[in-house]
Amino acid sequence: GVKISKVTHEGGRPYNQDYADYAVCGDTVCIAVADGLGAYIGSEVAGETAVKTVLALFRTLQNRSIDLFCGSIMNKMFRAAHNAILKVKRSNTDLVAGCTTLSVLIADNEKFIVAHEGDSRIYFFKNGSLAFYSKDHSLARLAVDRGEITADEIRNHKDQNKLTRVLGSEYYVQPDFKVYTGQTANDSAIICTDGFWEKIYEKEMELALKNTTGAVDALTALESVLKDRLDEDSDNYTAVIVRFGSDEDIVERVRIEREKDTVRLNSGGEQNG
Repeated sequence: GVKISKVTHEGGRPYNQDYADYAVCGDTVCIAVADGLGAYIGSEVAGETAVKTVLALFRTLQNRSIDLFCGSIMNKMFRAAHNAILKVKRSNTDLVAGCTTLSVLIADNEKFIVAHEGDSRIYFFKNGSLAFYSKDHSLARLAVDRGEITADEIRNHKDQNKLTRVLGSEYYVQPDFKVYTGQTANDSAIICTDGFWEKIYEKEMELALKNTTGAVDALTALESVLKDRLDEDSDNYTAVIVRFGSDEDIVERVRIEREKDTVRLNSGGEQNG
């Protein structure tokens, strides 16, 4: 079983262009997070359309017992979302510029697949430590790849919100995807928009996951950190946390982590003394 918690908030903006939701079918969960591009009218509709399209297709495919853990299925989902946005735009000229990021995670008890376009990130934590996160489709990320800035410097870079891949624009581009096998009850994922990860550092995510047992308490801890850093111009923020495994497994893991921390503190004290 998995535990899931979601938050989405307008931040310092007058309205929220983020959209996130999830669906559970049997042992399989699908989570989708979108961030409508702020400068463009209709982008909140684009984001909502993308998420709802993906989740509807997930339910349909799951009912047909199709293997969802392959890049071609993710491509099918993203293309369907893209086409659905174009359809909405054709029927309403007010929405003509609407575009969105999209990040999707599909998981069962043994494996998961993630895919994304834009800069809404998917983080995966193995035993509470960051194992990997998705690579933003932005000019700032290209600057990291060229060695001009560090990955942390993306957060404040002038080109952070200049995206190289989105859904709903003139051309469809395939998402990047990754399949991972072997997650355990100690593992977690966070799917979030840039309004969330710009304000929260990866070490803080690790700490929240190590010090809590549930998805709700981990997300509550992170949101309280984020709220302290908000100002009147802060972006919308959205995050979904999924924790793999049963309650008993996670409680036991947190107990072991806390014991380790106590041992570390005691040995540190003796050395210093």
